[in-house]
Amino acid sequence: MPTAFSYARFSSIRQQRGSSLERQQTMVASWLVQHPEYSLSDTTFQDLGKSGWKGEHIKEGGDFAKLLAAVEAGVIKKGDAVLVEAIDRTGRLPVLEMLSSIVSPILRAGVSIITLEDNVAFTEVSLNEGGHIYILVGKIQAARQYSDNLSRRLTASYDSRRKLAKEGKTPKRNTPVWLTSKGDVVQQIADQVKLAFELYTSGLGKAVIAKRMRESGVEALAKCSGPGVEGWLRNEAVIGRWNGSQVYEPIIDLSLYHLAQIEGNKRKTAPRAKTAAHFYVGLVKCGSCGHNFIMRTIKGVQVSMRCRRRQELKGCDNKKVIPKTVIDAVYEHTSKPASHRVVARERSGVNEKAIIAAEAKILELSKEIEAMLAAFRASMTIPEVANQIQAMHGEREAAERELTLLKATVERPPTMWRVQGRVEDLERSDPQRLAAMLRSVGYTITIYSDGRLISSEIGGVYRYAGVNRREDKYKLMRGGNELLVSKVNYVDEGEDWMYWEPKGEGSETEWDVEDSEAMRSRYE
Repeated sequence: MPTAFSYARFSSIRQQRGSSLERQQTMVASWLVQHPEYSLSDTTFQDLGKSGWKGEHIKEGGDFAKLLAAVEAGVIKKGDAVLVEAIDRTGRLPVLEMLSSIVSPILRAGVSIITLEDNVAFTEVSLNEGGHIYILVGKIQAARQYSDNLSRRLTASYDSRRKLAKEGKTPKRNTPVWLTSKGDVVQQIADQVKLAFELYTSGLGKAVIAKRMRESGVEALAKCSGPGVEGWLRNEAVIGRWNGSQVYEPIIDLSLYHLAQIEGNKRKTAPRAKTAAHFYVGLVKCGSCGHNFIMRTIKGVQVSMRCRRRQELKGCDNKKVIPKTVIDAVYEHTSKPASHRVVARERSGVNEKAIIAAEAKILELSKEIEAMLAAFRASMTIPEVANQIQAMHGEREAAERELTLLKATVERPPTMWRVQGRVEDLERSDPQRLAAMLRSVGYTITIYSDGRLISSEIGGVYRYAGVNRREDKYKLMRGGNELLVSKVNYVDEGEDWMYWEPKGEGSETEWDVEDSEAMRSRYE
C-alpha cells in the first residue's frame, strides 16, 4: 500500500493563531477518505512561520528540506504521494528554481505531488504527456507574482510611513502594547514596561521579569513572556523613536534604554544564570566545585545551605552544611562595600547619563565595525570600505577618550545613610532584585570544605566552627576571635535574628552596640 506524506506551511507566525494549519489538516483527512488505497504516514512535515518566498523552508532546519532528504534517502519511495493544500505551499520561488529545486527531485523519484485544493496529481508522466506542465508553471508564476506584488505594496507602505515619521507625524502601524493604535501612551502599561527595563538593568532575567508582569494585575500583560520582554528591551519606541524619527512620547529615559542595550550585550558572552527564588542562591558558592549552594527549608523556614552538586551526588567533595544564620552574619558583616557599589550603579546625574550614552555609542560603533569588516572581507578589499572602517575606528577611539574623561570627573554623591536606606528598602520590598544587583557587582560568599566562609570583599575571611554547647550558639571564627551567632528566632514568621558576641575582653570586631541595636529594631 502506498503511503501519503502531508506537508503544511504558512509564512507568518500570526497565521498560527488562525485556521491555516487546521484547514490544511482537514483537507488531508478529506482526501484520505476518498483515497483509501493510501495510508497516512505518522511522519508529518510542517514549516510554520517560514517564508516560501525567501526559501526559508528549504534551508537547514526547514521541514521541506527534510522532506527532500527523505525522498533522496528512499524513505519516501516510488508510488508514495506528498499532499499539499496548493502548489504555493511548496514555495514561492522563481519558476526555474521551483522546478529544479522543489518539484523535480520529488517527481523524478516516482513520488507524486497532490494539490488538495483542486485534487490534481502531478507526476513525471503527467508533466511529460498529460499537459500538467502548463498548469504547474501557471500556478508557480501566479504564486510568485502574488508575493512580488505584496512585497512591492509593503515596501511602498513602509516608505510612506517612514516619510510621515520624518515629518514628525505618527504613522499608522502595529504599535507595541504600551501604545494605542493612534500612538498614544497607555500609562498603566507604560509604567510596567519601565519597571521591566529597571529590573533588567538590575540583573534580573527576562523570564522572571515576564512573570512579574503577568502578576502585575494589568490585563494587557496577563500573557507576557520572556521573548515579549526581549522585544520591549530592543524596541526604540520606548524612547519615542520609529525608524530613526521621533514620533511617540518616550516612556523611559534615554540613559535607561542605553543601559539596557549595554546589559544585553554583556549577557551575550556571560554564562547563562537563572534568577533564583532564594536570596542567597547565586551569591553563595562552593569552594570545591564552584557551583551554587542551595537552601534547605523546613516547613517554609530557611534553615541551612549546602552545595548543589553534593546534594545531587555529582561528585563534589564539599560536605559542609552551613546554618543560614551563620551565612546571615557573614553577609551582614561583609556586604556593605558591595551595597555601596550597588547604589552607585543607580546612575541619575547628568554626568552618569553621559557615561551611559558614551558606552552605548562605543557599543554601537563596535557592532558597525564588525559588520563593515565582514563586508570588507566579502568585497575583496575595496579601498572605500577600508577607508570607512578606518574612519569608524577613529570615531570609536574619540568616544573611548570621552568616556575616560567622564569617568575621571564623575561625582557620586550618595552618603552612607542614603546607601543603607536604599539597600534596606530593597531587602524589605524586593530581595530578589537586590541579590541580582549584588551579583552584578561581583559580591559572593564562598564556602570551603574546611568550614571557611570567604567573602569577595577585603578582609571577609571566616570559619564556621560548629556549635558552642554551653551557650547554644553557632561559633564563627574571624582571626583569633570567636564570634557567637544566636540560633534564636525573634519573629513568628521564622526570620532569624543573629548577633555578635566576642569571646573574652580585648576582642576586636567592627560591630558595636549601636549597630546591634539598629539591627534589633528591624526585627522587633
